[in-house]
Amino acid sequence: MAQQVESSRLASGSGAVPLALGGMLGIGAFVGPAPAAAAAGAWFPLGLLIALLAATCSASATAHQSAAYRGPGAAYACVRGRMGLLAARVGASAYVAGHIAAMAAIARVLGDFFLPASAPLVASVAILLVVLSATAGLRIRGAAAWIWLALTAAVLALVVVTCFAIEPVPPLPTGVGPADSAVGITGAAGVLFFAFLGFERLTAPSEERDRVSRAALKRGVVISFVALTAVLAVVTAALVHQLGWSRLALSPTPIRDVLTAAAASEIAPLVSVGAAVALLPVLLAALESARSTALALVQDGDLPRGLGRRSGFGTPYLLDVGAGVAAVAVALLVEPVTAMAFAACSLLVHYAFANAGARLLLADVGGWPMRGACLGMGLSVVLAMSMPISAMLATLVVVLIGPLVTGGVSRRWR
Repeated sequence: MAQQVESSRLASGSGAVPLALGGMLGIGAFVGPAPAAAAAGAWFPLGLLIALLAATCSASATAHQSAAYRGPGAAYACVRGRMGLLAARVGASAYVAGHIAAMAAIARVLGDFFLPASAPLVASVAILLVVLSATAGLRIRGAAAWIWLALTAAVLALVVVTCFAIEPVPPLPTGVGPADSAVGITGAAGVLFFAFLGFERLTAPSEERDRVSRAALKRGVVISFVALTAVLAVVTAALVHQLGWSRLALSPTPIRDVLTAAAASEIAPLVSVGAAVALLPVLLAALESARSTALALVQDGDLPRGLGRRSGFGTPYLLDVGAGVAAVAVALLVEPVTAMAFAACSLLVHYAFANAGARLLLADVGGWPMRGACLGMGLSVVLAMSMPISAMLATLVVVLIGPLVTGGVSRRWR
């Protein structure tokens, strides 16, 4: 009965917004403004708009791919069918690695909020709990998704009100802080693109019960993107009002640090616990996204067939455990902003291929969807090339090793 209610909500479109926004409203809002401010300074708003444009193009591309290629890994299937095996493997490797890094980044931020002194340990426990929950078939949809979104909005609203209600601290001395240059706009956009990740839960669902009508899909994507852009803009404005661009750029945890700077540290524990709880569904959404393309690789024989073995709840528990173990390793070794940068770079590489595949898919249709895919491909490449050198090098390693591993497993090279 519960599954029938959930399916009817999605079919009517009422569950479309939380399905998409539930995977997006997370560390992009809690942490993203700091590295974006460090990259672009006062040019931040333009970076945000570019990130929104890149995400919109990618959402359109994946929606068309999902309509043509049903099931898990629609973008992978489209790229493989239109561009060949190597391109598909490169894009899929970047996608899976990017979401594993995203899980690590989300978990570390969760740990920083909940128990800063033991953040890596808390992150590992959080990933373990999410993997166990996913293996048990937990799906945060419908009313539960709305409740978690409301919690996230309440935490961010409390921070915003506090920032604007209290007199800001004096600015840093001249010469300290971000470069405040237009050169960093695309770098900021690349970081902020991370905040929009999760839209594929709506545009390219791996399960038919999550699929919505075309009208509901468009409405859900538009509402989710507008809401997320507004949240990022308002939260950043509040942080800048209280800290200024320089202090914001230097803050690893701006949501918590701004409360200390504003002499509102008494509400910091409440905000920290609320933020940590709010990030749990986002962590689960990242695992679901990694699972989708990994399942497509398993079905094609590019990963061992045994990884697709299902639990009694119908979930591929070995895939979930493997992704969780990898995410724990990254969370223990890498700082959250570094993991976030790598995740964004890897996923931008994936969306460059996804948009290229969509452009070929839509070649006979023409019009704005095809042109949007072309624009999305170009933006993805530019933003990926604007990420930190360390993130680009790590992504290069992934796109070199991934096709070799999948080719070795399947023993197919063309």
